[in-house]
Amino acid sequence: MMQRHNKREGCESAKAFDLLVKTIYFEGDVLSAPVYNNTALLCIKIDTTNVDSFYYFSRDWALCIRDSVAVIPIGMIDKYDSADLFKTTAQRVVVNKDHNKKTLFIRGNDTLPQDLDLWPAKLEEVHLLMAWENALDSIRP
Repeated sequence: MMQRHNKREGCESAKAFDLLVKTIYFEGDVLSAPVYNNTALLCIKIDTTNVDSFYYFSRDWALCIRDSVAVIPIGMIDKYDSADLFKTTAQRVVVNKDHNKKTLFIRGNDTLPQDLDLWPAKLEEVHLLMAWENALDSIRP
């Protein structure tokens, strides 16, 4: 059963984020990094996780995990910022391993650790779902 949260109030957003930090861990290979309204998303083919599905969307942050695919917004992207470029070209992502409140973006032998962010979702919910559907289509036989 998918855990679904879709409240707009800040209090509910904080509770859902707290749930993420305390319980959810996943990692996998990056399938794509689409950009909508200047907000980049990472679509990840999950190979290790402790949750089958999770969905949350608000103006504060968003996360979609379902059918072994995760989609996370990684924020507004500055094409001249090296950390932003690294995140959008990462090959692998590790989120909240050992509940350490960190996201690791991995490309080759290089790793960019960052604090687990609220993944600001300055996009429409349809963009998150569209990215998830496109990523899922890319791995279907």
